[in-house]
Amino acid sequence: MPVEVTKQEGNIIGFLLRGRLTEADYTEVLLPALDAAIERHEEIRLLLQVEQFEGWTAGGAWEDLKNFPKMRNFERMAVVSDESWDTAMTWMMKAFAGITDMDLKFFREERLSEAWDWVQKPD
Repeated sequence: MPVEVTKQEGNIIGFLLRGRLTEADYTEVLLPALDAAIERHEEIRLLLQVEQFEGWTAGGAWEDLKNFPKMRNFERMAVVSDESWDTAMTWMMKAFAGITDMDLKFFREERLSEAWDWVQKPD
């Protein structure tokens, strides 16, 4: 499975995303972790580490779209990416952040520790 939880502590969740995201990635890994965190903490913080991103399958794209309202619970999100993350994805994430009022920041993979510091930093 190309998705794994890398950290789950308090209201902070980290995910490592690799390759193409499928419906199973959402229903078996992403959504259960997000739902549990949102149930415990109304607002959550997220770090997405993206490697060799290839987009979504049709089922994965549908899960992403239909679960968009969960993003309203995201207080802060760091996206850490390699060169596979393209300009269109950055634009889409910025649009979602604007709609949901979440604080969003992008980091290159060599700045992973800085991204973790930023996600965990108290307000």
